[in-house]
Amino acid sequence: MLRVGNVGSEEDLEIVRDALDVLGAGYEHARSEPEDSYPQTAYFYVSSDLPEDVDSLLTRLSEEHGFDAEIL
Repeated sequence: MLRVGNVGSEEDLEIVRDALDVLGAGYEHARSEPEDSYPQTAYFYVSSDLPEDVDSLLTRLSEEHGFDAEIL
């Protein structure tokens, strides 16, 4: 599971989705907390065959967008 904290808008969620698409990772948005306001923490089910560069993706998301992203 991928946890992405400090998501400030729907556009931020789309940034995360786009990054996962670029990696070619299979994923599904599981939930967000809180569901109806921002900032929120989003959780994604991700395929177990993530590419090796997933760590660089998480670092880039954190540095460029201020997200707190980690694989749980």
